[in-house]
Amino acid sequence: MTNCKLCKSEDVSGFVEVEYISYKGNDLQVSIAYSICNNCDREFVSTPQISQNELALRAVKKTFDGLLSSEEIVRAREELSLTQEQAARVFGGGRNAFSKYERGEVSQSVAMDKLIRICLNHRDIFHELARAIRK
Repeated sequence: MTNCKLCKSEDVSGFVEVEYISYKGNDLQVSIAYSICNNCDREFVSTPQISQNELALRAVKKTFDGLLSSEEIVRAREELSLTQEQAARVFGGGRNAFSKYERGEVSQSVAMDKLIRICLNHRDIFHELARAIRK
């Protein structure tokens, strides 16, 4: 945990609450982390909680949009027997793309999501893509 920046107390408690966000005209539930200083009652969001909240928000949006979750992308890449670097070469998206998709730092595009799903369901297409990068 972090210290309170106002009173410098180390007596800080972390909490998580469900909040509603508006996304594409819908109200989505997302779990948001925050802290309260037990000394001065200051409510704040620490740097690690900001990162945690961003990941949670991105995951909720991906679910709403019907995109593969970070965990599903890991499983898909492993099912295709690819390293992250190989997956980036086969599917595109940049050298570190799959690492960021798998950590939930970045959402894959709808096109990337469809391509991964197609390759999982049609291995002949995947093999053709894989051969193309070796040329």
